[in-house]
Amino acid sequence: MLKSFKIFIYKPNEALTFKSPVESLFYTSLQDSPFLTQNAEQAHLFFVPFSSDLSTRSIARVIRRIKEELPYWNRTLGADHFYLSCAGLGYESDRNIVELKKNSVPDLLLPCFSWVKPKWSSLVKELVNDFEFLIESEPSDQLTYRQRLTSSKFCLFEYGGDVSGIGEAFRFQCVPVVITDRPIQDLPFMDVLRWQEIAVFVHSKSGAEELKRVLNRTYEDRHEQMKRLGVKASQHFVWDELPQPFDSFHTVMYQLWLRRHTIRYARREYD
Repeated sequence: MLKSFKIFIYKPNEALTFKSPVESLFYTSLQDSPFLTQNAEQAHLFFVPFSSDLSTRSIARVIRRIKEELPYWNRTLGADHFYLSCAGLGYESDRNIVELKKNSVPDLLLPCFSWVKPKWSSLVKELVNDFEFLIESEPSDQLTYRQRLTSSKFCLFEYGGDVSGIGEAFRFQCVPVVITDRPIQDLPFMDVLRWQEIAVFVHSKSGAEELKRVLNRTYEDRHEQMKRLGVKASQHFVWDELPQPFDSFHTVMYQLWLRRHTIRYARREYD
């Protein structure tokens, strides 16, 4: 992969700004990596960069320009193109946005750092007054936060919240418990990590007593193994200024490498 995988980056019309340092770091790392090619004919995949604060309408204009100026999008309807973001794209009826969301390389969620507080589920609200659980409305300072991770057997996460905390939980041997109402489809690195072996998934409507039964059973049967696997998984959540093997940047690139084989649509000729 390191020697043969090539990515072409479309040149943006204006300087890019990123709300997330992770998005900025990925873009800089890709530009400085051996994966970059200036020859689009050599590329396996095409990266569509856009600023974090662009509206969906502005992103649609970016795609329209790409389609009009260069032939590569039209060869595959965008199937060998990809974009990355922490927040994803909103829904829009514009054909260019629909094609980008539907046809581009899917489900590559960046493990970003964010302290935005998610909406509490009914289960978390039920646990607030339970002495066996520590539920915070605001994040702790880093020292206290890590001390609590180290001393806890399980760490609760609301699905859709800050996924960078899961990487921290793995590092400090606290098994993540992900509370969700729907099937898990977009956790980071789903092509690489066997999430069912390193995290517990529970329904938000399970109730506190059912959650305790699940956690007690997990602790008795496989907690130690999940901790060991989680520590190994934690390396994939590290963002280095100079990318290192197995860190977040290289894990994203490996996912792209796995998905590089795309269906190429024949170009249609119109009368």
